[in-house]
Amino acid sequence: MKNNSFAHGQELPLGLSMALAQVPAAYAYFAKLDPLQRQQIIDSAHCIRSKEEMRNLVNSLSNGQITDTSIF
Repeated sequence: MKNNSFAHGQELPLGLSMALAQVPAAYAYFAKLDPLQRQQIIDSAHCIRSKEEMRNLVNSLSNGQITDTSIF
């Protein structure tokens, strides 16, 4: 079983992992964040209820629009 552990040993939610895999720029941006910022994004992904919302989150990562993850 693949372990997608980025922050504090917590696995990425499946939807976030799949969405990041589809947008390499977002994945690269996410991987460069510090552990606290990654954890905040992971935590926010748990509240997402649709593919469109997840796509919006990942697209904002790929555009570098999320610089202050405290907005989640």
